[in-house]
Amino acid sequence: MARKAPRNGKIIIGIPDAVSSMSSDNWQYLKVVANSDRIEDKEAFAREVVQMCRENSFHTIRFSTDINGYPRGLTITVYLNRRGVEKNEPVCEIDFRTEEYREDWDIKNNVEHFQLYLDGKELIFYINEDLGF
Repeated sequence: MARKAPRNGKIIIGIPDAVSSMSSDNWQYLKVVANSDRIEDKEAFAREVVQMCRENSFHTIRFSTDINGYPRGLTITVYLNRRGVEKNEPVCEIDFRTEEYREDWDIKNNVEHFQLYLDGKELIFYINEDLGF
């Protein structure tokens, strides 16, 4: 399970948070802040953020899944902090998508069909309950 921030309105240093979300054709576009001055391991960070999306566990934003279900894909622009968002200074981009489009696949229930990309490079995305993703 990904780390969770308390819901008290405070920024928690080192815990990623979604600060902007837009959906189009059930594809979710997010802006996420790392709440840190650097990201030591971007690959691990990408896996953590995707897992937070799958668990719907961001502090600030929750996906509405009652009508359309979970997204069929994710595009996530990552910033170190909110100031980076204001200055439009992204540090990386994460994509979580399938090669074959299927309307009945989503990020929560069909993860085995999805590929993870960090700045266009494919990464291994795995589910390991012991490691939390």
